[in-house]
Amino acid sequence: MEVRLLTFNLFMRPPLVKNNASDHKEARLAYFIKHCLHKYDIICLQEMFAFGSSRRARLLEAAFKAGFNYSWASPAKRLLSGSIDGGLIILCRFPIRSRDFIVYPVGVHSDRFSDKGALYARIEVTPMHTIHLFVTHTQASYMSSPPVTEPSAIIRYQQLATLRKFINKHVSKSMRKPNEAILVVGDLNVNGRPPYDPANPASATGDSNEYKLMMKILRGEGIDAKLIDPGLPDATEHMIFVDSTLHIRDLLKESYYHHPVTFGDITVDENGHLQPRETVLAAKHDYCAMASLDYILSINEKPKRDVTGEAHFVYDVDRTKIEEFFVKEDYPFTQLSDHYGASTVLKVVDANK
Repeated sequence: MEVRLLTFNLFMRPPLVKNNASDHKEARLAYFIKHCLHKYDIICLQEMFAFGSSRRARLLEAAFKAGFNYSWASPAKRLLSGSIDGGLIILCRFPIRSRDFIVYPVGVHSDRFSDKGALYARIEVTPMHTIHLFVTHTQASYMSSPPVTEPSAIIRYQQLATLRKFINKHVSKSMRKPNEAILVVGDLNVNGRPPYDPANPASATGDSNEYKLMMKILRGEGIDAKLIDPGLPDATEHMIFVDSTLHIRDLLKESYYHHPVTFGDITVDENGHLQPRETVLAAKHDYCAMASLDYILSINEKPKRDVTGEAHFVYDVDRTKIEEFFVKEDYPFTQLSDHYGASTVLKVVDANK
């Protein structure tokens, strides 16, 4: 048995919000429903906002008709509440046995108007196999490689620390169980790709400084609190978050051996000049960003011991990939979102067979 999972920033913002002439929201939603829903068993969406339109409701209805009998979404907000919902959705063909959500502290820039946070779902794939799924969308930066002390980056660290505590709340007893997969997916807005150095081609396979900080927070090691509050005394030993350290696998990086581009991809023209690969939806300041912002992270893995006779999950890293979602038919847009999606396959090993 296999479980096909997709995470995707669908770029379905509220009405009147657009980068260029049109975001083609209605046509893109119809395309996603017709061409993409049936390919997966669990779909995790970001920027699928309920505020101001019926699009989320129509997606949920279409998903139910397509066999996604279970769903969980960011709570909707009242019209005059001062913010919009978090735009997160989980669509699932398997029973969701428990669920929870958190809202991060207020962000900066346009993110301050959205209740960004995380969804949790405990999914029963079989009576012996459980997926603990966390879907999140963190604070954005409006540059591809912000300094690690830039205000939006600092807010992300705080949000990631909050996420790690949320994870612990739900799965602290499941970390070592081979039949319980723990996944963190979504648009984390951390560009894992380091600045490219033409004199050192190997630099493209490394990690950005912010990626290293993100992994330290999620592993539970914490980072220097002076990044959060530069006014703290030099002698402070306070860390953002310190807990038992975890092993985390970055499944996309394992599959590609580097951080693949998920936002602001490029082509090279006949003169060797870089050109943006998508221009209908993307903002001009994001052209050629070449950023890796979207992730599929596994928090626990099968223990390094013989599990013969035990139920467990196996991640098919060879089938973990970027989903570009370029549109082949005659539509007014060339790509389904300004982001690529990412997918993976979990293989279910049944101990009784």
